[in-house]
Amino acid sequence: MLDLGCKKGFFLKDLSDLVPGIKIFGVENHKYPIKKAQPKVKKKIALSEYYNLKFKKNYFDFVFAFNSVYSQNLGDVIKTLKEINRISKKSYVVVASCENDLERNRFYKWTLLGTTILYKKEWLKLFKIIGYKGDYYFSTAKSLGLK
Repeated sequence: MLDLGCKKGFFLKDLSDLVPGIKIFGVENHKYPIKKAQPKVKKKIALSEYYNLKFKKNYFDFVFAFNSVYSQNLGDVIKTLKEINRISKKSYVVVASCENDLERNRFYKWTLLGTTILYKKEWLKLFKIIGYKGDYYFSTAKSLGLK
């Protein structure tokens, strides 16, 4: 299992505690979270751009990307989703989305790193165009309780 954008590895640590023997790996694109990572999983976290992963095709049974993909520009989002397709048998991404301009503006006012916030129909079109085969969830201003 790969946690793409794993931050300090809290999910990886919890998962390894709950499922003894599970093979976990994390990727983060900044040095700071790795430096401050959970000691139990720190050696399982690599520094890399999300769109340039050094794993073979279908290497992971599952890739999880929770609110990490949309922090990139659209070009890198596309490359990252293609890379997730390449290295995973199954995947689940959470991306920033909106249904109208008011929701998009609320999201932009709230987020520090969010760069690519698309309408749901735009995400669906993008997934189709690039052939993203995994599951997804739309994180919205409403789902986050932003007012």
